[in-house]
Parts: sequence; structure tokens; C-alpha cells
Amino acid sequence: METPSVAHKINSQKRTNDVLLSENVDFAGLLLSDPVQKGLISAGFERPSPIQLKAIPLGRCGLDLIVQAKSGTGKTCVFSVVALESLQLKSSALQVLVLAPTREIAVQIQDVIKNIGVYLPRLACHTFIGGLPVKDDIQKLKRCHIAIGSPGRVKQLIESGLMSTDSIRLLVLDEADKLLEESFQDQINWIYSTLPENKQILALSATYPEYLANHLTAYMRNPTFIRLNISDPALLGIKQYYTQVPHHPLPNKDLETKTKAVVEILSSITFKQCLIFSNYQTRAQNLCSELQAQGWPTTCIAGSLDQKERLEAMNQLKTYQCRVLISTDLTSRGIDADNVDCCLYCRHLVVLMLIK
Repeated sequence: METPSVAHKINSQKRTNDVLLSENVDFAGLLLSDPVQKGLISAGFERPSPIQLKAIPLGRCGLDLIVQAKSGTGKTCVFSVVALESLQLKSSALQVLVLAPTREIAVQIQDVIKNIGVYLPRLACHTFIGGLPVKDDIQKLKRCHIAIGSPGRVKQLIESGLMSTDSIRLLVLDEADKLLEESFQDQINWIYSTLPENKQILALSATYPEYLANHLTAYMRNPTFIRLNISDPALLGIKQYYTQVPHHPLPNKDLETKTKAVVEILSSITFKQCLIFSNYQTRAQNLCSELQAQGWPTTCIAGSLDQKERLEAMNQLKTYQCRVLISTDLTSRGIDADNVDCCLYCRHLVVLMLIK
């Protein structure tokens, strides 16, 4: 049985030490079950990254974990393996709840878990996100071992009695620093209060301000901290450049100047796909229209779009149907797209460029 690769191909290009171990260790050395090992191999995972080697064994022991590691180093695989190894598949009850700060991250997490769990018999793993019909969620909840969702929709389902939390034994907070911001805090606290007392909690993120790490301990029982590269969250092998653009008091002229700078950059470098971040939805959509008019295969994703449009935009990026995706901060966390090797940040009077 073949599944799409959700892992980086470690031999396709030179890998840096933040994602590649110097020791010759494979997943068999982590004493995982045969179905999970086979799933990892078919999903493209060849060897554990440093964070996977440290965190997976401790997670399988049932410890509460606070995990900090750089974006792109394999944190999703960590909690996916721990979740899959914890399941009682003979039961149809919900046993694992994964919370994510955006709908797009939730969908991506589901892809990873289903691909790694492809050899687990009758595994039921579903997403529960806003913008889609609740009636579809009711059908999914008839048999669901792992639920991945945005806090708002998950709270709504629990509150209405549609999602039972009685059998949940593992709670995962992905991008935990975002989930514990003020905009999510009440929802997270409410969901947490409905869960059984005897549960394991995994909190994962690329950054943890010290106050946040202390705050997380209130949810946990003697958590173990696994923190790699605390002082330097930037991935090795990324080159950064910036271009200053002149200011214009008229917003339309300001956008015109930035658009010109973006087009000049895209025309002067070699890249497979590019992510462009804008801090305003209208600017993102206007820039998208301008690039399309100039012949660049471009799509846009923003919170104002219908959820199906947002999912289609992400699908176009991941299936290489567009060269450029223009986004608000919806895709600034946790989005994995193999062909993206350039990012542009259009902020204030600066265009910042990151190149793999």
C-alpha cells in the first residue's frame, strides 16, 4: 500500500544538523509497533530528526511534555506517533484530541496522522473546523479515534453534546504559544475543563517565551521540557535579504511601489514556489490580482475567504498548481510545502526575502 510522502526526503539535498542526526539511528531503534514503523516508512520518514529521537520515547512513556524545536524539524511526527501508539482500536470512542490555531494546520495534521497510521486497521481520524457544515461533523463522530480541530468548533461540538470527551487520554496543543494567546485562552480553558483528569498532555511549538512555559505547567503534571535550539529559532541553511522601498502617503501608490519591488525580486531569482505574506487581507488580494495580470500563476488565502476556497488555495500550493501563494498570517505557522523555497514578507517599508 503506497501513501503520499509527508516527510522530507533526506537524501534529495544536503540537510542541516537541526533536522538530521549525525548518529546512524532509525525508527526501529525507538521500539515502535510494526504498523507504525511501516506507516513511517511509507510516508517517507527514513530516520528520526533530533527532536523526534528525544521526544517520541518520552511521549510513549506517558509523560506530559513541553516540546520546543524549530519549524520544519518534525514536531508533527512526534505527537502523531505518540497518539497512534496509544490507541485502542477495538473501541470507536474518541481517545485523542489535537487542537491547532488555524484550520489549515488542522487539515495538514490529519494528513500526517492518516499517512503514518495507514497500516492501523480501521483507524478513524477526522478534522473538525469552522466554515464547514456541523452535520458532517456529526457523521464523523460516530466513529472517531483522533479528533483534530480548531478550538472554536471543538468547543461548539462538546458544548452541544455532539463530541464526548469521556474517553480522551491524550490532549495535544500544536503551536501552543498561539493557542494560549488571549484570543484562544477562554476556549482552551473551557475545553480543558471538560476532559478527564487522568490524561497526558503534549504542548509543542517553535517558540516559548518563559512566561508561557510557566503558564503551560498549570495544565500539566510535572511536565518534562524538551527544548532544542532555544537561543536560535531560525533554521540553518536559510539566507535572508531585505529591500527598502520608498514611502508614499497614498496607500494605493504605496502598494504599487511594493508590488513593483516584489515583481523585480521574483523576476531576478530562481525559485520553485514562493510564499508572500501581507499584513492586510485587501492588500493580499490586490497583490494577487496584480501578479496574475502580469502572468504569474498566483493564488491568495485569507480569513475573509470561504473555507472551501481556503482549502483549495492550500491544495494548489501543495500540488504545484501555483507558483506564488499570497497569504495573511494564516499560513505563517506550521504549513509544510516541499516546493516552497522562497518567502517574501511585505511589512511596512521593507520586503524581506528568505531563501532555502
